[in-house]
Amino acid sequence: MYDHVWIYFSETNWGYELKGIDIISGLDAFLYNPKTYLIEYSYSDIVDDMTFAIYEWDNSQKKRKNVFDRYKKEIILIDALKGIKDIPDYVEKQIKSLYLDKELELEKNANS
Repeated sequence: MYDHVWIYFSETNWGYELKGIDIISGLDAFLYNPKTYLIEYSYSDIVDDMTFAIYEWDNSQKKRKNVFDRYKKEIILIDALKGIKDIPDYVEKQIKSLYLDKELELEKNANS
């Protein structure tokens, strides 16, 4: 099983993986910066499944909330590919296959 958690600041298009001592400062940044997202990635060999969960901070309820909107998730993940330098190749390929491959195929069909 592979698991990763990143913090992504969409306003500055920058982010990093949370691990070790970075976790506390990353969570503080998530709580106090608007348009900041926690991106969780999980892969299980047992069920051969890759999943992404994206969270944003809901200040009115003082808790994180899941981003369910497919289009918003797509924008966040595609932008995160540009702003987070340590995303492993297999995660990058998964994001591209989920979102970019379909988009490129639609564009190709529209231009034919």
